[in-house]
Amino acid sequence: MHPLKKARLDLGYSQQMLADFIGVSTPTIKRAEAGKQVRVDIVRLICDFFADKYKREVEPQELGLAQQEKQDSEDLSPLQNNSSVLITPTFDAGIADKLESAEIIINLAWETWFASRPREVARTMNKLLPGLEKIAYSFYPAIHTTHAKKLAIRAHGLLGSVCSDALQHDTALFHYMQAHRIAEEIHETDLMATYLCFIGEVLRHQNDQASALSHMENARDLAYNASKATRGHILQMLAYAYGDNKQEDAFDRAISEATDLLSFSGEGIDASKKEFIPFEIYETRGKIYRDLGKPTEAIPYLELAEQALVSANAVTPRWHALLEISRAQTFCDAGDMKKGTELARKGFILAYQCHSRHQMNRVRKLVRKLESGPARNHPGVPELKHLVYETYMNMDNAAI
Repeated sequence: MHPLKKARLDLGYSQQMLADFIGVSTPTIKRAEAGKQVRVDIVRLICDFFADKYKREVEPQELGLAQQEKQDSEDLSPLQNNSSVLITPTFDAGIADKLESAEIIINLAWETWFASRPREVARTMNKLLPGLEKIAYSFYPAIHTTHAKKLAIRAHGLLGSVCSDALQHDTALFHYMQAHRIAEEIHETDLMATYLCFIGEVLRHQNDQASALSHMENARDLAYNASKATRGHILQMLAYAYGDNKQEDAFDRAISEATDLLSFSGEGIDASKKEFIPFEIYETRGKIYRDLGKPTEAIPYLELAEQALVSANAVTPRWHALLEISRAQTFCDAGDMKKGTELARKGFILAYQCHSRHQMNRVRKLVRKLESGPARNHPGVPELKHLVYETYMNMDNAAI
Protein backbone atom coordinates (compact mmCIF):
# COMPACT_ATOMS: atom_id res chain seq x y z
CA MET A 1 0.00 0.00 0.00
CA HIS A 2 1.31 3.44 -0.89
CA PRO A 3 2.38 5.35 2.26
CA LEU A 4 0.08 8.28 1.47
CA LYS A 5 -2.90 5.97 1.07
CA LYS A 6 -2.08 4.25 4.37
CA ALA A 7 -1.76 7.63 6.14
CA ARG A 8 -5.09 8.71 4.68
CA LEU A 9 -6.90 5.54 5.70
CA ASP A 10 -5.42 5.75 9.20
CA LEU A 11 -7.25 9.09 9.54
CA GLY A 12 -10.45 7.54 8.19
CA TYR A 13 -10.55 9.88 5.17
CA SER A 14 -11.72 9.17 1.65
CA GLN A 15 -9.68 10.54 -1.25
CA GLN A 16 -12.33 13.24 -1.74
CA MET A 17 -12.16 14.28 1.92
CA LEU A 18 -8.36 14.49 1.90
CA ALA A 19 -8.44 16.51 -1.31
CA ASP A 20 -10.99 18.93 0.20
CA PHE A 21 -8.95 19.40 3.39
CA ILE A 22 -5.73 20.03 1.48
CA GLY A 23 -7.37 22.21 -1.17
CA VAL A 24 -6.48 20.15 -4.25
CA SER A 25 -8.48 18.03 -6.67
CA THR A 26 -9.33 14.37 -6.03
CA PRO A 27 -7.43 13.24 -9.17
CA THR A 28 -4.31 14.84 -7.67
CA ILE A 29 -4.60 12.63 -4.57
CA LYS A 30 -5.22 9.61 -6.81
CA ARG A 31 -2.07 10.38 -8.82
CA ALA A 32 0.00 10.78 -5.67
CA GLU A 33 -1.25 7.48 -4.22
CA ALA A 34 -0.50 5.77 -7.54
CA GLY A 35 3.13 6.91 -7.25
CA LYS A 36 2.80 9.35 -10.13
CA GLN A 37 4.37 12.80 -10.32
CA VAL A 38 2.75 15.74 -8.53
CA ARG A 39 4.01 19.30 -8.22
CA VAL A 40 6.45 20.33 -5.49
CA ASP A 41 4.01 22.87 -4.02
CA ILE A 42 1.36 20.15 -3.69
CA VAL A 43 3.89 17.86 -1.99
CA ARG A 44 4.44 20.63 0.53
CA LEU A 45 0.68 21.12 1.07
CA ILE A 46 0.22 17.39 1.72
CA CYS A 47 3.16 17.26 4.14
CA ASP A 48 1.93 20.38 5.96
CA PHE A 49 -1.52 18.85 6.37
CA PHE A 50 -0.19 15.64 7.93
CA ALA A 51 2.30 17.61 10.03
CA ASP A 52 -0.64 19.49 11.54
CA LYS A 53 -2.46 16.22 12.22
CA TYR A 54 0.60 14.50 13.70
CA LYS A 55 1.84 17.59 15.58
CA ARG A 56 5.36 17.10 14.17
CA GLU A 57 7.38 17.56 11.01
CA VAL A 58 6.47 15.27 8.11
CA GLU A 59 8.99 14.77 5.31
CA PRO A 60 7.93 13.78 1.75
CA GLN A 61 9.73 10.44 2.09
CA GLU A 62 7.39 9.40 4.92
CA LEU A 63 4.38 9.75 2.61
CA GLY A 64 6.06 8.23 -0.41
CA LEU A 65 6.33 11.59 -2.15
CA ALA A 66 10.12 11.93 -2.25
CA GLN A 67 10.36 10.53 -5.79
CA GLN A 68 7.98 13.14 -7.16
CA GLU A 69 9.87 15.95 -5.46
CA LYS A 70 13.22 14.57 -6.69
CA GLN A 71 11.94 14.24 -10.23
CA ASP A 72 10.69 17.82 -10.23
CA SER A 73 14.14 18.98 -9.10
CA GLU A 74 15.87 16.91 -11.77
CA ASP A 75 13.58 18.32 -14.45
CA LEU A 76 14.61 21.83 -13.45
CA SER A 77 18.31 21.15 -12.89
CA PRO A 78 19.48 21.86 -16.49
CA LEU A 79 18.08 25.37 -16.21
CA GLN A 80 19.61 25.90 -12.77
CA ASN A 81 23.05 24.35 -13.22
CA ASN A 82 24.03 24.64 -16.90
CA SER A 83 26.13 27.78 -17.16
CA SER A 84 25.48 27.98 -20.89
CA VAL A 85 21.78 28.62 -20.25
CA LEU A 86 20.88 32.13 -19.17
CA ILE A 87 17.43 32.62 -17.64
CA THR A 88 16.13 36.16 -17.68
CA PRO A 89 12.64 36.32 -16.19
CA THR A 90 10.49 38.82 -18.00
CA PHE A 91 7.08 40.29 -17.36
CA ASP A 92 4.54 37.88 -18.86
CA ALA A 93 1.47 39.70 -20.14
CA GLY A 94 -0.50 36.44 -20.33
CA ILE A 95 0.14 35.62 -16.68
CA ALA A 96 -0.58 39.22 -15.71
CA ASP A 97 -3.98 39.00 -17.42
CA LYS A 98 -4.76 35.73 -15.63
CA LEU A 99 -3.91 37.26 -12.27
CA GLU A 100 -5.96 40.35 -13.00
CA SER A 101 -8.93 38.14 -13.89
CA ALA A 102 -8.40 36.12 -10.71
CA GLU A 103 -8.38 39.32 -8.64
CA ILE A 104 -11.69 40.41 -10.16
CA ILE A 105 -13.18 36.99 -9.41
CA ILE A 106 -12.00 37.13 -5.78
CA ASN A 107 -13.39 40.65 -5.33
CA LEU A 108 -16.76 39.48 -6.68
CA ALA A 109 -16.60 36.37 -4.50
CA TRP A 110 -16.21 38.49 -1.35
CA GLU A 111 -19.25 40.52 -2.39
CA THR A 112 -21.10 37.26 -3.03
CA TRP A 113 -20.11 36.05 0.45
CA PHE A 114 -21.45 39.23 2.05
CA ALA A 115 -24.63 38.64 0.07
CA SER A 116 -24.90 35.19 1.73
CA ARG A 117 -24.28 32.81 -1.18
CA PRO A 118 -21.64 30.56 0.38
CA ARG A 119 -21.93 27.53 -1.90
CA GLU A 120 -21.28 29.60 -4.99
CA VAL A 121 -18.30 31.21 -3.27
CA ALA A 122 -16.80 27.88 -2.21
CA ARG A 123 -17.13 26.38 -5.69
CA THR A 124 -15.50 29.40 -7.30
CA MET A 125 -12.56 29.59 -4.87
CA ASN A 126 -11.85 25.86 -4.98
CA LYS A 127 -11.61 26.07 -8.78
CA LEU A 128 -9.42 29.17 -8.68
CA LEU A 129 -6.90 28.20 -5.99
CA PRO A 130 -4.94 25.44 -7.80
CA GLY A 131 -4.13 27.75 -10.70
CA LEU A 132 -3.06 30.56 -8.37
CA GLU A 133 -0.79 28.28 -6.36
CA LYS A 134 0.74 26.87 -9.55
CA ILE A 135 1.74 30.39 -10.60
CA ALA A 136 2.84 31.27 -7.07
CA TYR A 137 5.37 28.43 -6.93
CA SER A 138 6.58 28.40 -10.54
CA PHE A 139 9.58 30.10 -12.15
CA TYR A 140 7.85 33.34 -13.00
CA PRO A 141 9.19 36.78 -12.09
CA ALA A 142 8.66 37.87 -8.49
CA ILE A 143 6.07 40.43 -9.58
CA HIS A 144 3.84 37.55 -10.73
CA THR A 145 4.54 35.03 -7.97
CA THR A 146 4.05 37.59 -5.19
CA HIS A 147 0.79 38.76 -6.73
CA ALA A 148 -0.39 35.15 -7.02
CA LYS A 149 0.49 34.49 -3.38
CA LYS A 150 -1.46 37.54 -2.21
CA LEU A 151 -4.48 36.36 -4.19
CA ALA A 152 -4.08 32.83 -2.81
CA ILE A 153 -4.09 34.27 0.72
CA ARG A 154 -7.35 36.06 0.02
CA ALA A 155 -8.91 32.93 -1.51
CA HIS A 156 -7.88 30.75 1.45
CA GLY A 157 -9.15 33.43 3.83
CA LEU A 158 -12.52 33.53 2.11
CA LEU A 159 -12.82 29.74 2.16
CA GLY A 160 -11.91 29.82 5.85
CA SER A 161 -14.77 32.25 6.55
CA VAL A 162 -17.26 30.18 4.55
CA CYS A 163 -16.23 26.93 6.26
CA SER A 164 -16.28 28.49 9.73
CA ASP A 165 -19.81 29.78 9.21
CA ALA A 166 -20.82 26.29 8.02
CA LEU A 167 -19.37 24.80 11.28
CA GLN A 168 -16.65 23.00 9.28
CA HIS A 169 -14.02 24.03 11.79
CA ASP A 170 -11.22 21.67 10.74
CA THR A 171 -11.46 22.81 7.13
CA ALA A 172 -11.63 26.46 8.19
CA LEU A 173 -8.52 25.95 10.33
CA PHE A 174 -6.69 24.45 7.36
CA HIS A 175 -7.48 27.39 5.07
CA TYR A 176 -6.56 29.98 7.70
CA MET A 177 -3.27 28.16 8.35
CA GLN A 178 -2.50 28.14 4.63
CA ALA A 179 -3.25 31.86 4.40
CA HIS A 180 -0.97 32.52 7.39
CA ARG A 181 1.82 30.36 5.94
CA ILE A 182 1.80 32.17 2.60
CA ALA A 183 1.64 35.56 4.35
CA GLU A 184 4.81 34.59 6.24
CA GLU A 185 6.51 33.73 2.95
CA ILE A 186 5.93 37.23 1.58
CA HIS A 187 6.44 38.96 4.97
CA GLU A 188 3.03 40.67 4.99
CA THR A 189 2.62 41.64 8.65
CA ASP A 190 -1.03 42.70 8.39
CA LEU A 191 -2.02 39.40 6.78
CA MET A 192 0.17 37.31 9.10
CA ALA A 193 -1.46 38.90 12.15
CA THR A 194 -4.98 38.71 10.71
CA TYR A 195 -4.88 35.01 9.92
CA LEU A 196 -3.08 34.13 13.14
CA CYS A 197 -6.05 35.73 14.89
CA PHE A 198 -8.54 33.84 12.71
CA ILE A 199 -6.79 30.59 13.66
CA GLY A 200 -7.40 31.57 17.28
CA GLU A 201 -11.04 32.30 16.48
CA VAL A 202 -11.54 28.78 15.09
CA LEU A 203 -9.85 27.32 18.17
CA ARG A 204 -12.28 29.33 20.30
CA HIS A 205 -15.20 27.75 18.44
CA GLN A 206 -13.59 24.36 19.13
CA ASN A 207 -13.56 25.23 22.86
CA ASP A 208 -9.77 25.32 23.06
CA GLN A 209 -9.84 28.60 24.96
CA ALA A 210 -6.20 28.61 26.11
CA SER A 211 -4.84 28.11 22.59
CA ALA A 212 -7.34 30.60 21.18
CA LEU A 213 -6.22 33.33 23.58
CA SER A 214 -2.56 32.55 22.95
CA HIS A 215 -2.96 32.86 19.15
CA MET A 216 -5.01 36.05 19.41
CA GLU A 217 -2.65 37.74 21.85
CA ASN A 218 0.30 36.81 19.64
CA ALA A 219 -1.60 38.29 16.69
CA ARG A 220 -2.21 41.49 18.65
CA ASP A 221 1.49 41.79 19.46
CA LEU A 222 2.47 41.04 15.86
CA ALA A 223 0.09 43.74 14.63
CA TYR A 224 1.69 46.47 16.77
CA ASN A 225 2.87 48.34 13.64
CA ALA A 226 0.06 47.14 11.37
CA SER A 227 -2.78 49.26 10.00
CA LYS A 228 -5.55 50.57 12.23
CA ALA A 229 -8.01 48.30 10.43
CA THR A 230 -5.98 45.17 11.19
CA ARG A 231 -5.30 46.09 14.82
CA GLY A 232 -8.92 47.03 15.46
CA HIS A 233 -10.24 43.85 13.83
CA ILE A 234 -7.88 41.69 15.91
CA LEU A 235 -8.71 43.50 19.16
CA GLN A 236 -12.41 43.06 18.48
CA MET A 237 -12.01 39.29 18.18
CA LEU A 238 -9.65 39.21 21.17
CA ALA A 239 -12.22 41.12 23.23
CA TYR A 240 -14.79 38.45 22.52
CA ALA A 241 -12.34 35.75 23.59
CA TYR A 242 -11.71 37.64 26.85
CA GLY A 243 -15.45 37.82 27.41
CA ASP A 244 -15.78 34.08 26.78
CA ASN A 245 -13.20 33.55 29.52
CA LYS A 246 -15.06 35.89 31.93
CA GLN A 247 -12.15 38.36 31.94
CA GLU A 248 -14.37 41.43 32.13
CA ASP A 249 -11.63 44.04 32.68
CA ALA A 250 -9.55 42.71 29.78
CA PHE A 251 -12.69 42.65 27.62
CA ASP A 252 -13.49 46.30 28.41
CA ARG A 253 -9.95 47.42 27.58
CA ALA A 254 -9.78 45.49 24.30
CA ILE A 255 -13.23 46.50 23.03
CA SER A 256 -12.64 50.16 23.89
CA GLU A 257 -9.33 50.20 22.00
CA ALA A 258 -10.95 48.36 19.07
CA THR A 259 -13.67 51.01 18.92
CA ASP A 260 -11.08 53.80 18.69
CA LEU A 261 -9.06 52.00 16.01
CA LEU A 262 -12.03 51.03 13.86
CA SER A 263 -13.22 54.61 13.38
CA PHE A 264 -12.00 54.53 9.80
CA SER A 265 -13.41 54.30 6.31
CA GLY A 266 -12.15 52.10 3.50
CA GLU A 267 -8.95 50.77 5.09
CA GLY A 268 -7.92 47.12 5.10
CA ILE A 269 -8.97 44.40 2.68
CA ASP A 270 -11.83 41.94 2.35
CA ALA A 271 -13.57 41.31 5.69
CA SER A 272 -12.16 44.48 7.26
CA LYS A 273 -12.52 46.72 4.21
CA LYS A 274 -15.83 48.42 4.78
CA GLU A 275 -17.28 51.64 6.03
CA PHE A 276 -17.00 51.63 9.81
CA ILE A 277 -20.33 50.68 11.34
CA PRO A 278 -20.44 50.48 15.15
CA PHE A 279 -22.88 47.55 14.92
CA GLU A 280 -20.25 44.91 15.62
CA ILE A 281 -18.88 46.78 18.63
CA TYR A 282 -22.35 47.28 20.14
CA GLU A 283 -23.40 43.71 19.37
CA THR A 284 -20.20 42.30 20.89
CA ARG A 285 -20.68 44.37 24.06
CA GLY A 286 -24.29 43.24 24.37
CA LYS A 287 -23.45 39.60 23.78
CA ILE A 288 -20.61 39.56 26.29
CA TYR A 289 -22.61 41.33 29.02
CA ARG A 290 -25.30 38.73 28.49
CA ASP A 291 -22.68 35.95 28.75
CA LEU A 292 -21.43 37.56 31.96
CA GLY A 293 -24.92 37.19 33.46
CA LYS A 294 -25.95 40.85 32.94
CA PRO A 295 -28.83 40.69 30.43
CA THR A 296 -30.40 43.98 31.51
CA GLU A 297 -27.08 45.74 30.80
CA ALA A 298 -26.83 43.94 27.47
CA ILE A 299 -30.21 45.08 26.10
CA PRO A 300 -29.29 48.80 25.60
CA TYR A 301 -26.19 47.84 23.61
CA LEU A 302 -28.19 45.51 21.39
CA GLU A 303 -30.70 48.31 20.80
CA LEU A 304 -27.80 50.56 19.72
CA ALA A 305 -26.62 47.76 17.40
CA GLU A 306 -30.08 47.65 15.84
CA GLN A 307 -30.04 51.42 15.27
CA ALA A 308 -26.59 51.13 13.67
CA LEU A 309 -27.93 48.57 11.17
CA VAL A 310 -30.83 50.82 10.25
CA SER A 311 -28.53 53.74 9.48
CA ALA A 312 -25.88 51.74 7.61
CA ASN A 313 -25.61 51.95 3.83
CA ALA A 314 -24.42 48.39 3.14
CA VAL A 315 -25.10 45.53 5.51
CA THR A 316 -24.66 41.78 5.08
CA PRO A 317 -27.91 39.83 5.76
CA ARG A 318 -25.94 37.69 8.18
CA TRP A 319 -25.71 40.66 10.56
CA HIS A 320 -29.50 40.85 10.85
CA ALA A 321 -29.68 37.16 11.77
CA LEU A 322 -26.81 37.56 14.23
CA LEU A 323 -28.48 40.51 15.98
CA GLU A 324 -31.94 38.98 16.26
CA ILE A 325 -30.52 35.80 17.76
CA SER A 326 -28.37 37.75 20.25
CA ARG A 327 -31.44 39.77 21.26
CA ALA A 328 -33.46 36.56 21.58
CA GLN A 329 -30.91 35.01 23.94
CA THR A 330 -30.75 38.18 26.01
CA PHE A 331 -34.50 38.64 26.41
CA CYS A 332 -34.88 34.97 27.33
CA ASP A 333 -32.18 35.37 29.99
CA ALA A 334 -33.94 38.53 31.23
CA GLY A 335 -37.19 36.55 31.65
CA ASP A 336 -39.16 38.01 28.72
CA MET A 337 -39.90 34.66 27.11
CA LYS A 338 -42.58 35.94 24.73
CA LYS A 339 -40.30 38.48 23.08
CA GLY A 340 -37.26 36.18 23.34
CA THR A 341 -38.86 33.26 21.51
CA GLU A 342 -40.39 35.57 18.87
CA LEU A 343 -36.96 37.04 18.14
CA ALA A 344 -35.42 33.55 18.08
CA ARG A 345 -37.91 32.41 15.42
CA LYS A 346 -37.23 35.51 13.33
CA GLY A 347 -33.46 35.16 13.71
CA PHE A 348 -33.52 31.45 12.86
CA ILE A 349 -35.47 32.07 9.64
CA LEU A 350 -33.01 34.84 8.65
CA ALA A 351 -30.07 32.52 9.37
CA TYR A 352 -31.64 29.77 7.26
CA GLN A 353 -32.21 32.20 4.39
CA CYS A 354 -28.57 33.28 4.36
CA HIS A 355 -27.31 29.68 4.78
CA SER A 356 -25.55 30.34 8.10
CA ARG A 357 -25.24 27.05 9.97
CA HIS A 358 -23.35 28.87 12.70
CA GLN A 359 -26.23 31.23 13.50
CA MET A 360 -28.82 28.46 13.14
CA ASN A 361 -26.86 26.39 15.64
CA ARG A 362 -27.05 29.24 18.18
CA VAL A 363 -30.87 28.94 18.11
CA ARG A 364 -30.69 25.16 18.41
CA LYS A 365 -28.54 25.57 21.54
CA LEU A 366 -31.03 28.10 22.91
CA VAL A 367 -33.87 25.59 22.43
CA ARG A 368 -31.96 22.95 24.38
CA LYS A 369 -31.26 25.41 27.17
CA LEU A 370 -34.92 26.48 27.40
CA GLU A 371 -36.17 22.88 27.35
CA SER A 372 -34.05 22.00 30.37
CA GLY A 373 -34.87 25.17 32.32
CA PRO A 374 -37.83 26.63 34.22
CA ALA A 375 -39.24 28.22 31.03
CA ARG A 376 -39.79 24.87 29.29
CA ASN A 377 -43.59 25.12 29.71
CA HIS A 378 -43.84 28.54 28.08
CA PRO A 379 -45.90 28.21 24.85
CA GLY A 380 -43.18 29.89 22.79
CA VAL A 381 -40.67 27.14 23.53
CA PRO A 382 -42.41 24.21 21.75
CA GLU A 383 -43.23 26.50 18.81
CA LEU A 384 -39.56 27.43 18.48
CA LYS A 385 -38.49 23.79 18.87
CA HIS A 386 -40.90 22.70 16.12
CA LEU A 387 -39.53 25.33 13.72
CA VAL A 388 -35.93 24.39 14.42
CA TYR A 389 -36.24 20.63 14.20
CA GLU A 390 -38.57 20.64 11.18
CA THR A 391 -36.09 22.88 9.34
CA TYR A 392 -33.12 20.67 10.17
CA MET A 393 -35.07 17.56 9.17
CA ASN A 394 -35.95 19.07 5.79
CA MET A 395 -32.33 20.11 5.29
CA ASP A 396 -31.11 16.60 6.07
CA ASN A 397 -33.65 15.03 3.71
CA ALA A 398 -32.66 17.46 0.96
CA ALA A 399 -29.00 16.50 1.45
CA ILE A 400 -29.88 12.80 1.09
